[in-house]
Amino acid sequence: MRIAAVQVSGIPGDVQGNLEKIRIHTQKGAAAGCRLLLFPELTDLGYDLRAVPRHGPATWKTSQGVLAGLAREFSLCLVCGVCLADGHNHANALVAWGPDGEILVIYRKTHLFRAGDIDETQVFRAGDAATCFELDGIRFGLSICYDLRFPELFRTLALGGCHVLLLAAAWPRARIHVWKPLCIARAVENQCYLVGANLVGDQGMYPCGGASLFVTPAGQTTEADPRQECLVHGSVCTEELREIRNAVPALAHRRPDLYARGLSYCPSSL
Repeated sequence: MRIAAVQVSGIPGDVQGNLEKIRIHTQKGAAAGCRLLLFPELTDLGYDLRAVPRHGPATWKTSQGVLAGLAREFSLCLVCGVCLADGHNHANALVAWGPDGEILVIYRKTHLFRAGDIDETQVFRAGDAATCFELDGIRFGLSICYDLRFPELFRTLALGGCHVLLLAAAWPRARIHVWKPLCIARAVENQCYLVGANLVGDQGMYPCGGASLFVTPAGQTTEADPRQECLVHGSVCTEELREIRNAVPALAHRRPDLYARGLSYCPSSL
């Protein structure tokens, strides 16, 4: 299956402008033969928490119709970071639409970022479930940005049978040096493909670093130009995945009995 991470810039509060960007890149992805396209975190609203109270209530109503229509029009799976209206609250969500335009799954970001002058908990409600979906016999696990720093989530997805880890992000340029190593680590340690779609550009609360990528279970990486909008393609092959897992059956060699006991402290005799 050919899939792609779509690297775009998000214009804070300009839902129509952002949806037009999504349309343009969806058309490009379809022309390239992609079965699935992954867009970054909050692509519909742009990553600016100040825009959520002003534009959030109407964003989801507009976005869901347009994105469903694009998936149906181009007959592909579209996975996009959105500002989700969640009752009286909002969620930083990743939603997958199937080729028929129907929603396959909704993932609400479980680890909300809270550091410095950025606090997602002020505008979003955290999710409480690891989430996956299947397409053409391949299982995809969902994650968003800050989730990358919590390997427990990705291990849960891998043990749940996921073949591909989808990561939508608004990863800052200031910390882009840790983005690629963490993405490769999550792919290799879980013996899964990992596709990371990151925002790019200076718009929003901080400059985003791009560097969207496609990582194989063996750690081979295809990376986007960190300066411009583009698509990063890759192919998912379940046979390749089986070969890698059979060659080094690391997941089968886990010691959950040991991990459950926690740390045992042995004082030095010196």
